Amino acid sequence: MVVAIRRKLVAMLRATVLTRRGDRRGANQDRVVVDNTVVASEHRSVAMFDLEPPCLVAVLDGLGGHPAGDIASAVAADVIASGSSGVGTEADVAGLVERANRHLYRTMFTYPSLEGMGTTVAGVFFASDSTTVFHVGDSRVYSYTDGHMTRATTDDADPHSGLITQVLGGSRWFTPVVVHLSTEPMKTGRMLMATDGLFGLADHDALSEAMDGSLDNVPDRLQKVAIESGNSDDFSVAVVETNLEDRRVTGDNPQRQQPG
Repeated sequence: MVVAIRRKLVAMLRATVLTRRGDRRGANQDRVVVDNTVVASEHRSVAMFDLEPPCLVAVLDGLGGHPAGDIASAVAADVIASGSSGVGTEADVAGLVERANRHLYRTMFTYPSLEGMGTTVAGVFFASDSTTVFHVGDSRVYSYTDGHMTRATTDDADPHSGLITQVLGGSRWFTPVVVHLSTEPMKTGRMLMATDGLFGLADHDALSEAMDGSLDNVPDRLQKVAIESGNSDDFSVAVVETNLEDRRVTGDNPQRQQPG
């Protein structure tokens, strides 16, 4: 019997995450989602994850100046994490974010003291051969390849006042959201998801330099840039490194390429 063997690029992912409370904040209003896990740490320790596509990584930033920003980001993060395993397409990503928005309004209806709570979200869905960037609000996604960092999102913000123009929740009455989506082929490199506690006051070139070097050290390097910029806001980053391995594939069972 002749068995057909073909070559295939297989994505291997590693993620590093850091979230911390701002120096002048009473509670950390940020959350990070890594597939079905929600990271919400008051400590300044780095968490590492080994991932395989399909998987989803996102950051959320509860609105300051609104009630219960920490609850808003936590509620939305739980919805996104619990639904991440059901995501397979760009439409699924949009549907999951919209579901989080609806759940926030249901929660506000049940608990009127939470009325007006809201959160931003920005993330990447990693399929087997593509990446889908998504966001609502002013949290951002950047790509980092060959020493250059490029923004992959455009803030939902008024260009003159800087006020955020849409978030998940954030209003007294139910307001639907437009989820910004962009899908591209998978490539080797790094993707950065960050709340504005990172980039709000920081220099772009300094952030780009911090993305270099060992992945384990990148969150602390980014944190140093944010602190030195004078930003006292909550701070969250998720950095995902993608490596494409050339493998021999027989049927549905991939095997590592043998040397020689």
